[in-house]
Amino acid sequence: MIRQYSVGDKLAGEHTVLKVFGGENKSGMGVVYLVQDRDAPWPYILKTYQFKSGTNNQQQFIAEAHAWINAGAHQNIVQAYWVRKLDGQTYVAAEYIAPDENGRNTLSHFLNDGLLKMEVVLQWAAQFCFGMDYAHSNGVLVHRDIKPDNLMIDQDGTLKITDFGLAKSIDKSEVKPQRSWWPFGTKVIANESASHTKTGSAMGTYPYMAPEQFVDAKNVDHRADIYSFGIILYQMVTGNKYPYQINSNAPNLGMEYFRAHSQEMPLMVDSPLMPIISHCLEKKVGNRYRDYDALLSDIKTLAKRLNIIIPSQVHVLKEDEALYAKAQSYVALGDSKKALELINEYTVRYPENACGWTEKGRIHWGEQEYTEAIKATKKSLAINPNNSHAWNNLGIMLDQAVSSGDDIKNAFNKALYFDPDNTGAIINLVHALQRLKEFDDIPELLVRALKLLPDKPNTLVKADEILKEYFRLGNLPLAKILLSGWVDARPKDITAWHNLGLVFMNEDDTESAIKCFEKIEELSPDDNFSVLQLARLYFKKKRGKESIQCCNKLIERGYEALTAVCLKAQVINLMGDYKHAVLFLQRYIKHNPDNDVLWVVLSEIHEYRDNYVAALEATDNAKKILDGRQSDRNSDDYSILVSKFKRLSAIVEHGSEPR
Repeated sequence: MIRQYSVGDKLAGEHTVLKVFGGENKSGMGVVYLVQDRDAPWPYILKTYQFKSGTNNQQQFIAEAHAWINAGAHQNIVQAYWVRKLDGQTYVAAEYIAPDENGRNTLSHFLNDGLLKMEVVLQWAAQFCFGMDYAHSNGVLVHRDIKPDNLMIDQDGTLKITDFGLAKSIDKSEVKPQRSWWPFGTKVIANESASHTKTGSAMGTYPYMAPEQFVDAKNVDHRADIYSFGIILYQMVTGNKYPYQINSNAPNLGMEYFRAHSQEMPLMVDSPLMPIISHCLEKKVGNRYRDYDALLSDIKTLAKRLNIIIPSQVHVLKEDEALYAKAQSYVALGDSKKALELINEYTVRYPENACGWTEKGRIHWGEQEYTEAIKATKKSLAINPNNSHAWNNLGIMLDQAVSSGDDIKNAFNKALYFDPDNTGAIINLVHALQRLKEFDDIPELLVRALKLLPDKPNTLVKADEILKEYFRLGNLPLAKILLSGWVDARPKDITAWHNLGLVFMNEDDTESAIKCFEKIEELSPDDNFSVLQLARLYFKKKRGKESIQCCNKLIERGYEALTAVCLKAQVINLMGDYKHAVLFLQRYIKHNPDNDVLWVVLSEIHEYRDNYVAALEATDNAKKILDGRQSDRNSDDYSILVSKFKRLSAIVEHGSEPR
C-alpha cells in the first residue's frame, strides 16, 4: 500500500499536511491531503490513488490527472495545477475550496439543507454548463462522475466542477499537452507524462449514471454527463428527493439502478424546471440535449420567463486568474495597497465579473473604507443579485457605516432569502437588530442559528449576550422564547435549562419549572442548584416525599444545608407530623443557636399548628439575635420580624390579632 501521511507530516519535505481526507478503510477511491507550503499564501490539495502502486495503476492515474489539468483554468472548474511524483508517489495538485461557516463546500451539503431557491438553482445550472462546455472545448470529452459531491460551492456561492478522475479526454498523442500552471508566482514543475491507458467498461456512481454508462462506460460522451446533471437538477428542486423508485434491499444494487435508469420514467414534480429535467433524463442518448449550449439556452429562457438574472459567462485569461489569486495573496500578507492595485486592474479588464467587485469590496472593507466598499459590493450585486455572501457583506458594511436600518435589514434578509441556512448572515442580522434596539425578531433568528449549528461559538456567544440583555430589560417573554428554542437545539445545555427554569419560576409556572430542573438532574445528578430548586418547587406543589428526598441530598452534600433543613422541617410539618418537625429543627438549633432563620422557621411551624405561645417565643429569640447585630436592625427582614412579634404578642395576650 502507499504511504499514509498524518496531520503535521512533511510530504516530500515541502508540503505540510493540514488535513487528511479518505485513506485506508475510509474511502474506496483516493487519498486527498490538504497541504500548505511556503510558495502559497493559503492551502491547496494533493490527491493520489489509494490502491497498490503498479505501472498500469500509476499510468491510469496520470492520464486521469492530465484530463483534469486539460479541463483548463475556468471560474467554474476546480483548477488542477500539476501532476508529478513526490516521495515516489504520483500526486495531482489542485485548488482547495474552503467550506463556509456552516462547513459546506459541496452541492451535497446544500441539498441536505433542503429546497434551494430557483434563482440559485438556475445560476448553478448555468455555471455547470459554463464549466463543462469549457472543459469539453479543451479536449475533455466526458466527465463520467457528475454527482453532488463533485460539484463544489465556494465561499462566493460559485459552482465549480471537480474530480475529473474518471474523465475521458482526447488521446494526448493527437493534441499538444497543456502546460500546467501555478498561480502563486514561479514554480518549476516537472509533469509526469500521460498514459494511453483505457478505463474499464463500467464506471461512475450508480445513482447518477446514464443508462448507457452501465453497459459501456468507455464509449459514452458528454450526454451521459447531461443525464447525470438531470438527476441533480431534480434533487435541487425537490429538497434532495430521487427521481426513481429504488429498492435499496435489492441483492445487486448496480442492477437495480440500471433497471431504474433504463426503464422507469422520472417521478413528475410541480416545478418550472421539470421539462428541462425530463429532457436531460431521456433514456435514448439522441433524445437528450445535444450539447451544453442547448441546455444553457433552455435555462436562460426559463430564467427570463421567471424574471431571474443569470450572470453572463466571463472568459478570464489564465494569466488573469493568477492576477486575481495574487490580489488575494496580498490581502493574506497584509498588503492591502498592493492587493487593491491588482484587483482594480482585474475589474478594469473584467468589469462584468462579479467576483472581482466582491473582492474589491472586501479589500476596501478591511481598510474601513466603507463608501468604496459599499459601492464595489453593490456593483457585484448588480451583476449577480443571487449571491447570499455578497448580500451578507453589504449588510455588514452598511451596519458598520451606520446606514439606514431598513437598508441594513434588507441586505441581510436578501442574504437569507438566497441561503436560509447562512448562519453568518443570521448572526450579523441579530447584531444589527440589537444595535437598532429591535429585539422582537431576535429570538426566532437565534433559535434558527442554534438549530442549524448548535455548537458554533459565535452563535452561542451572541445568544448569551442577547439573553443577558433581555434579563437586564426584564423582558422575560422574549427570554423564554429564546431559551425554549435553545434547549430544543441543545438538549444537554445545562446552563440553558437553568435559565429557562428560573424564567418559569419567575412566571409562577411551577410545573414547567419542575420539568426544567428535573431535566438538569437527569443530565447532571450532582448539580446541587437544581436539587435545591426542585426541593422548593416540590414543596410548593405539596409533593412532600420528593421535596424531602431533595433536602436529604443537600444535607448530605453540605450544599445550602441549613436552607435544606428549614425546608425539610416545613415539609414534615405540612405532611402532618408536627412533633417530628419541631424535634428535627431543634436538633439543628441546638448546634446553631445564633441562626435567626432557624428560629423564624420554627416560629412558622408552631404558628401553622396554632401554637402561638411557642411561635412567639421562637420569634422573640430571632428578634434578640438581630437586636444584637447593629447592621441588621435597619433591614426589611428586621422590620417584618418586629411586626410579627407584635402580632403574635397580641394574639397571646388578647386571643386575637390587633386591628
